[in-house]
Amino acid sequence: MKRIYLILGLIILLFNSCETDFDVNAQWEDITVIMGLLDKSQEIQYVKVNKAFLGEEDAAQMASFSDSLNYDPEDIVVSLHEIKNDLDTIWSRELKDTILEKDSDGIFASDNNIVYYLEGTVLKSSNDDDNNIFTYAITVENLSTGNIVSSSTRVIGDFNFISWDGTSTSGGAGSSEPYELPFYNLIAGNNEGRRPLSWTSNSNPNAVIYNLALRFHYRENGIAKNLLWQLPEVGNDVETLIFEGVDFFNFLSNNLEKNNSVRSFDSIDIEMTLGTEDLKTYMLVNEEITSIVQERPPFTNIVNGIGLFSSRYTRVYSGLLLKSEALDYLNDVDGLDRNFQ
Repeated sequence: MKRIYLILGLIILLFNSCETDFDVNAQWEDITVIMGLLDKSQEIQYVKVNKAFLGEEDAAQMASFSDSLNYDPEDIVVSLHEIKNDLDTIWSRELKDTILEKDSDGIFASDNNIVYYLEGTVLKSSNDDDNNIFTYAITVENLSTGNIVSSSTRVIGDFNFISWDGTSTSGGAGSSEPYELPFYNLIAGNNEGRRPLSWTSNSNPNAVIYNLALRFHYRENGIAKNLLWQLPEVGNDVETLIFEGVDFFNFLSNNLEKNNSVRSFDSIDIEMTLGTEDLKTYMLVNEEITSIVQERPPFTNIVNGIGLFSSRYTRVYSGLLLKSEALDYLNDVDGLDRNFQ
């Protein structure tokens, strides 16, 4: 009986000594979020800097206020640094802040969408100098707390196809004359209806993923529109991808509603986007969950913060046309039958 009283006494003492009011918002911590992809093909580099938020209100309600997501630009200094051979800092430049329009869909605030940018800067890659390695580091210094968040990446170099339709790019997409795509043979695998594009992956050691796409520009009732046809992403072990003519017209048929709209063809762009190992990992971690396991492994390459700072490269061949046979099929009611004229 004494042993029972002793156990009951310990339980009562334990519960009386515990704090019953637990504040989940105690010990608030400022967490900086950086999202940025340096792109050597672009004249302006953009970086998004946000803060993780914590407060007493409902999370969805707090997310609708831009002050919960953004730092005051006067409180932080965002800088980019070019470093040669991991030793010498060649230059350091402070990024300016601006406001870009953002899609209003979703729960997060779309007003006052602050981003940081750097213009007029030529980025260097291993393609530019065989004797030196260039790294780009970003730092975000919080002037109020003294906290410094950082990350670094190497930049993907220039990209060009080495062949277009099995011939040199100088006679294809690289020509000064508008190149015409002969997507008219609708037999899958027929060489006359295939557009193979080839490149050399070892010329870009920092790129590990390649995403090839075709952008179809057209007008619908006089309004300019476009459709993006993306081929599956591939790794750096693949050096040729093919647009099939039959798949091209199937893509248009599936993505253009059959109605009374009057349409006309404008042009086609071929787009290739290259990405780094970190970008590949980030995309894999954040892709749609299709298994019974719902947990996502965390990934960040930001020191003293979270997010992603990496590199990509975008190469666009624009203003491509269609050969007469392909245009005939596009415009024919017995062909695509989508009111092209």
